[in-house]
Amino acid sequence: MPEKIISVDYNDEMGQSYIDYALSVITDRALPDVRDGLKPVQRRILYTLSELTKSNTPHRKCARIVGDAMGKYHPHGDSSIYEGLVNMAQNWKMAIPLVDPHGNFGAVDGSGAAAMRYTEARISEYTEDACMKDISYFKDSFVPNFDGTETEPTFLPFQVPNLLISGSTGIAVGMATNIPTHNLGEVVDALSAYMQNPDISLDELLDIMPGPDFATGGIINASREDLLNVYSTGLGKIKVRGKVEIRDIGYGRKSICITEIPTTMIGSTASFLDNVAALVRNRELPAVVDIADRGDKNGECLCIDVKKGTSEEEIENIINILYKKAGLEDTFGVNINCINDGKPEVMGLKRIFELYSAFKKEIYNTKYTKLLAAEEDTKEIKSGLIEAVDCIDLIIEILRGAKNTADARNCLIHGDTSKIKFRFEGSELDARELRFTEKQADAILAMRLQRLIGLEVLALKKELADAEKKIKKYTSLLKDEKKMLAQMISDMQEIKEKHALPRRTKIAKFQEIKIKAPEQVAKDVAVLLDRFFYIKVIDDSVYNKNVEQIKNDYRHSFICSNTDRIGIFTDNGNMYTIKVADIIKQQAKKNVAKGKKDSGGLLGRLSDKGIQIFDFCNMNGDENIPFMGSIEQIATQTLVFANSDGLAKRVEGSNFDVTRKMISFGKENETFCLVAPCLESDFVVCCTKDGYYLRVACNEIPTRGRSAGGVKLIGLTENDELTEAYCGSVKDEFLHKEQLVPFTKIKIAKRGAKGIKMRSFN
Repeated sequence: MPEKIISVDYNDEMGQSYIDYALSVITDRALPDVRDGLKPVQRRILYTLSELTKSNTPHRKCARIVGDAMGKYHPHGDSSIYEGLVNMAQNWKMAIPLVDPHGNFGAVDGSGAAAMRYTEARISEYTEDACMKDISYFKDSFVPNFDGTETEPTFLPFQVPNLLISGSTGIAVGMATNIPTHNLGEVVDALSAYMQNPDISLDELLDIMPGPDFATGGIINASREDLLNVYSTGLGKIKVRGKVEIRDIGYGRKSICITEIPTTMIGSTASFLDNVAALVRNRELPAVVDIADRGDKNGECLCIDVKKGTSEEEIENIINILYKKAGLEDTFGVNINCINDGKPEVMGLKRIFELYSAFKKEIYNTKYTKLLAAEEDTKEIKSGLIEAVDCIDLIIEILRGAKNTADARNCLIHGDTSKIKFRFEGSELDARELRFTEKQADAILAMRLQRLIGLEVLALKKELADAEKKIKKYTSLLKDEKKMLAQMISDMQEIKEKHALPRRTKIAKFQEIKIKAPEQVAKDVAVLLDRFFYIKVIDDSVYNKNVEQIKNDYRHSFICSNTDRIGIFTDNGNMYTIKVADIIKQQAKKNVAKGKKDSGGLLGRLSDKGIQIFDFCNMNGDENIPFMGSIEQIATQTLVFANSDGLAKRVEGSNFDVTRKMISFGKENETFCLVAPCLESDFVVCCTKDGYYLRVACNEIPTRGRSAGGVKLIGLTENDELTEAYCGSVKDEFLHKEQLVPFTKIKIAKRGAKGIKMRSFN
């Protein structure tokens, strides 16, 4: 056979292959069908269950169910099939499960189901009533399975909109779906109203079906406008939160009990408790003394116990923190994306009802057409049997005189007596008048002699009357749309009365959560910054006892209040703001992480390493910090600034009392060698690179705005620059080349003077 080489463009081949894969995932795996609300794997599992079990028969091993589904209809991994089976059996995901489980099918806290060899399941009574009882009428719409050895349904004839009742979640390629569950009774009533009046407004439908109803209960925090937007477009976000009760646990103590969790917390209750514990460690919930999961088989009960004497206002604030920071309130993203006629479509509530109503009419027409045909067959057969009873002697004679069944059948249908041997004269003439139909003839030939008993004849006549009555009913339904509509609604109401549950999820619109910041008791503390830019906060008493050591070992140190903010002035003209409380909080976290007991001592020890200052602000690490201090203290002072170009200015400290985390007080490429608080009586000592020194009175330096340029402080020669500057009184000293020099050693001069060149201060 000659070799044949086919040239294929790689880009085209890969593109087409990816498109085929994406469409397969979208239509055959991840998105549910709008008609029955099921993904292919769910439909195949339920059909397999209906073949293996009934709602009143023993449960079957899940391994058998998964094996049959995989071998007959779903040739994919067994884990995905078992996961689909488990999801349809968990009553915290579906209020009315489609599968009746037996064994360990997991828990709402996220613990997984036992292996399929240990668990059992069967079709649920709800699924059987709402769907599987009518499956036999749609066998002709089945399609061959993957290998052509079996046939499988393309839809299941749900009599209620399962898409809304059971909900769905799935991720496809480039799209996803997230459909919330709804209350069966409300959905049935809303659909009934729509079918009776397709022009009904969405607002009127929401009066009947106000919104989602999650199996875990909880609260939907949304307004009518929010829900109208979601159900008109099929897209939107709604806030869901848990239900909370305050319980008295004795000894004057109370407990905040979460009795119903939001649906978004399914599988993450342990994570929620961890979040609460983290908030306690961070001192955001100081009144909490115990956290426990006290749930049982009857429901969730996550408890947060508070200290004795905690006020109602404090408890309310704790609940708000749980909503805002621990995940007790979350956002559920609604995305009603499903398959319609083989294509994905995002649809609102009325569109779902429109498509489902058309589907329901179709399945009812198919069902009653087949029921009518079956009853007409019954009528034909029963009437034939009754007629046969009236001439039973003749029929017996025909049967005795026939050589085979075909001859007798031919005589019953066509009156052909040529091959029949009659015993009595006149019987042949009567036989020639027989004109039974083929079905009647077959039924007569199969009839037992016991049907000749009088009561049996009466039963035949009753069955005939029942068949005629049903024929009349079915014919009327198929011809009269109003009667068919009434039948549809009646059937749905029957399912509702048998299986509907009261609404679990409350819908209400709450105000925005506001968390009251804990009142902090003002206390004097000391802030220390070492030469490696590690910052820490210690008790002021420790500072006072070790002040000399601290002055020698630390770049900056000062006393302020624990409620203050720190201003960090860098040599490149920026000021960064840090809250003292934030440093204290980070110190506490670090201590907890290291297992240290701080017994309420949130302040660090002098021996602690501290925390990198870059963790609190966006400094790049190349700056120097000529000055830092409490902004609250700086606001009452005046600061003096001097840059390397020999320019200086004074700025009122109130200019730096801002809420921003970073502000500028200089111009681009300006380098400051002096930032310090000053008094009118103070002096500024200038030291240049070439060794010129000058002392200028602060009152000669004008006061300007924060970002304004400075005035000449010292007259610099060419290539000279100001390298050091100090501010203080005549009693102060400055450290120059490891030598303490009194301010009085430097001669006073007018601002702008060149200064005096000095080689030594001895």
